[in-house]
Amino acid sequence: MTESVLPSKILPALRRLHTHYARKNEEELVTIIDACKVFIKLETAFDGWNGGMDGHDVLLFVPHEVMGLIDLDNQQEIFDRIREDLGKALSNLETEFINAVFINPYDETDREYQAAIPFSLEPRVDPKSTGLWAENSLRLFISHRDEHKALAHKLAEGLEPYGVDAFVAHDAIKPMKKWQQEILNGLMTMEVMLILLTDDFHESTWTNQEVGFALGKGIPILSVKIADLNPQGFLSTEQALKVKKGSDISISIPKIHNAIMQEIGQKGRLKVIMIEAFLNSTNYSDTIASLTRLTETVDKITDKEFYRIVKGYSDNGQLYSCGGIHNKGNWFKRYLENATGKKLDFKNGTIKEIIEDDIPF
Repeated sequence: MTESVLPSKILPALRRLHTHYARKNEEELVTIIDACKVFIKLETAFDGWNGGMDGHDVLLFVPHEVMGLIDLDNQQEIFDRIREDLGKALSNLETEFINAVFINPYDETDREYQAAIPFSLEPRVDPKSTGLWAENSLRLFISHRDEHKALAHKLAEGLEPYGVDAFVAHDAIKPMKKWQQEILNGLMTMEVMLILLTDDFHESTWTNQEVGFALGKGIPILSVKIADLNPQGFLSTEQALKVKKGSDISISIPKIHNAIMQEIGQKGRLKVIMIEAFLNSTNYSDTIASLTRLTETVDKITDKEFYRIVKGYSDNGQLYSCGGIHNKGNWFKRYLENATGKKLDFKNGTIKEIIEDDIPF
């Protein structure tokens, strides 16, 4: 056969899958690709269609702790899923195809492992080790000009109750830390970038480099336009979220949060964070505020989330005894019924689903 082109295309294809799975909130697949070393086993199959096509196996080697995430009963489904998705990402291969994908644990004695290429040539940075991010939050890097740091800080504060932890360089970097390394740590561990697009944004080497870093990693980017300037360069084809110039950015927080959820494709994850914030309310004011945020941004509740709410509600007296969420025409009850499509009965600190057989005739 002629020389295979697959080895030169496999890493870009895996990067596409990494971004795709991250947008779909498929964290197990993201972790597998992020940690893997890849080896191509050439000419393991042949298809005589269309003049003949050579098939190759893709071997992904992952650390033992990552291998432990793969359920034995479902591992073939995962292998087949990655194989199919690689085929989509490599659809322009005319005389080659992915025959199979296998995932194996690291093995220093295995010659194929020894020849495998790491998915990322950069050392992996554990977000927890940086000390920059809050746990169980979405990691958002705000790229901004120094002159607008107060606005960036206000935006970060407004997003925090929605389960978004924002890196703002002037706030996140502790005294005596090397600021360039801390910014790099933030860039390497962010999940999404938000650009505070002011008229002077593209005049800074730093902000341009930050955007370039996000583009190179395939990180989702959201532009929030607070001036007349439109996104430039590779961002020029993307629609920016407009915030009225001179207005209080706090008013736009729910809209910005919704845009972040749509951009990263992780609505389910952020929804869970906000549900937990509501269920863990410590006072009536917190209960009302967290329910307000939930109703502003979440219009559908799954059965799993519903049963979690039922249990959390009965366990927290700040919820079932809070008149502020039960008055106003049974605000919480109406919201939960609309979001779940269920008929519900609230009584004695519990939530019960009304089944048709339970309705007296």
